[in-house]
Amino acid sequence: MRIVKSMLLGAAILACVPTVAAAQERPWHFYFGGGPTFIAGGLGDRFSTGVGPAVGFTYDFNSRVGFGFEYAFRRFHAENWLDTFGGSFTAYHDTNQLAFNIIFNITPADSRARVYAIAGPGAYYRKATITEYVGSGIICDPYWYICGTYPITDIVGARGGWDFGFNVGAGVGFKLGSSEDAEFTIESRYHFVAGPEITPPAGSGLTGGKANGYYIPLTFGFRF
Repeated sequence: MRIVKSMLLGAAILACVPTVAAAQERPWHFYFGGGPTFIAGGLGDRFSTGVGPAVGFTYDFNSRVGFGFEYAFRRFHAENWLDTFGGSFTAYHDTNQLAFNIIFNITPADSRARVYAIAGPGAYYRKATITEYVGSGIICDPYWYICGTYPITDIVGARGGWDFGFNVGAGVGFKLGSSEDAEFTIESRYHFVAGPEITPPAGSGLTGGKANGYYIPLTFGFRF
């Protein structure tokens, strides 16, 4: 929370500083895009690179700083993944992301290429759906949101919930034609999501863990 408060305070100070460049005629902008999302950590061991769309809007306080909201959906697949108990899983992992970002424009307002940094907190609804399982019924894995010994038929299904996180990254927008508003954008960000602690039943001898997520989307899109 201290990082978020410091970032918001810095953005507020920048927003109040007069700029030499003239303010844009239309401060509101909408964008859409998509691309691959790479994952690291335990999720990256279980699931392949994902893909999905992103849509949102931005509001420019001035030529230096703005606010952005983004919704993104991403899906990742696991095919016949083997755990330490010999179980085989076929599954997919979904994220529904709501991000609230501060955008810092680095290059001058009249540049044909707008280089920017972006960061902010977010809410993430994440769900792991096991579609096929073959094994003993012993499973303890935070990324499946389950830990214990179960009837095999009870393991198949969807589990998940809302988690808090933050993102930080950078991008570049290339102006299209003579328009001052339309851009083709390339952007990459790092998302950290603080997942829940998955605890084993008392006396089971199993080891749980946290379902933290590390996501790195590479997004190609249009802003207008």
